Amino acid sequence: MRRHHANRQRIALLVAVLLAAMAAFVLSVSRPGPSASVGAARTDPIPATFTVVTLNLWHDHPHYSRQPERLEAALVALHDLSPEVLCLQEAARTPVVENAAEALAVGLELAGGYARANGNYSLIRFEEGEAVLARGALSDIAALELRPRAGFFEHRLALWGAVQTEAGPVVVFSTHLTNKEGAINAAQIDSLVALVERQRHGLPAVVAGDFNAAEDAPQITALPVHWRDAFREAQPDAPGVTSLDSGRRIDYIFLVEGEDVRWEIRDAGTFGGSAISDHLGVWARVGLAAGE
Repeated sequence: MRRHHANRQRIALLVAVLLAAMAAFVLSVSRPGPSASVGAARTDPIPATFTVVTLNLWHDHPHYSRQPERLEAALVALHDLSPEVLCLQEAARTPVVENAAEALAVGLELAGGYARANGNYSLIRFEEGEAVLARGALSDIAALELRPRAGFFEHRLALWGAVQTEAGPVVVFSTHLTNKEGAINAAQIDSLVALVERQRHGLPAVVAGDFNAAEDAPQITALPVHWRDAFREAQPDAPGVTSLDSGRRIDYIFLVEGEDVRWEIRDAGTFGGSAISDHLGVWARVGLAAGE
């Protein structure tokens, strides 16, 4: 009788341990991770006039279709653009590409930070997130999950850092918002605006990424007036489609005016195609000048 009771206790303990392990796995299998450095750190400032690029790399989990070839095509296209600042979304670590952000940082001689948004490479051999890279000094890199969540396993981040330019620091944000219900997307944009205004401390900022909202969506048209749409100002009549699947313009580079510094937009456009991603990238040639 005692032996039977002891066996039942051992079984109950084993079940409890297994359930705890399963719970820990579920909670860890897809969650944001801390920011990590990529590329070789730089100390030099970038010019006051520079090119900024944003690109959603499309991880295509779990198929990873042509991912190594698409990453190589992205590297070639980015070499041609030669950006001083690069914002990435869906920068993935997978069984076929170990670290997309690191590969582009090394290939383009950029440096910066990456933060995991979803997945966990050490547990399931897949994760993806945002990156901010620069051809100069980049400091104070941090990331924050945007609220509300669209689902238990879906996390949306903003990653940012201060890039030193010859005209002073610029705070650069890379983000990727939900493609789910419009109200959740709108609330995440509200969360993003509050974060940017809180973290830039009056400095000029670049906010770039995949907003998953068309430019006529209420949450886009309601953005603060000092958030300038670089592509639309440079190309007022161009469609500017960036999503190859939906035929919508959902990827943006917003320039946020500083208290004592204003932005000059020289030119902007899109690049890429299906050889790189299911998104076109966006580039802008911009400059900083003393505010009036």
